[in-house]
Formats: sequence, structure tokens, C-alpha cells
Amino acid sequence: MIFQNKIEVIPFKDFMSRPAAIIQKKTPLQTNIFSFIPAITVKGLLPLSDMGFTLFLVASSAVVIIALSETLFAHSGFIEVSAGVSSVLKFALPVAGYGAIFWLLSTL
Repeated sequence: MIFQNKIEVIPFKDFMSRPAAIIQKKTPLQTNIFSFIPAITVKGLLPLSDMGFTLFLVASSAVVIIALSETLFAHSGFIEVSAGVSSVLKFALPVAGYGAIFWLLSTL
């Protein structure tokens, strides 16, 4: 019983009175505070209005489609076509990959 809680007694008349004029009301914040982190939206993740990003997206999609078509040609039995596409991809994939890395580093 080292610490003893004191009980405060408030009369009923004081408890039910209107002290609203005495209490200071909190005013809402009047200035706008913007976040440093932008909202995560589809438009924010895929900025198609940016020409560099659109070009990067089209080029990478074309490389993926060509790589998949080479695999489909090989499975279908068109070995000559698959070998031709493969020889093009041996040059196109490294150029596209190093170009994408260069683009990323130059836009930072």
C-alpha cells in the first residue's frame, strides 16, 4: 500500500453543467500535408504517358514474344525457322538487356 489512488468526487450538479465555453476546442489542421510516397495506382505503376517507359515496355514485350515464338517453332518441328530466330536472338537479347540497364542508369 505504498501508492494509494485518490478518488475524486465530483458533485452531480457540476458533472452535468455545461463547461463547453471554458474548454478550448481543437481547430482542425488548415494546411495540406502531402506525403513523400506517392499513391500506388495503376497509372503510377505503368506511366504510359512517359515515352521512354512506353518504348521500353514495347521493346521488352517484342523480345519476349520473339523468344516464345522461337520455342514454339522448335516444338512444332520448324527447326530451320527456329535456328534462324535463335541466331537473331543471340544478338537481340544482349543488346536489349544492356540497353535496358543503360536506360535505367541514365534515368536515375
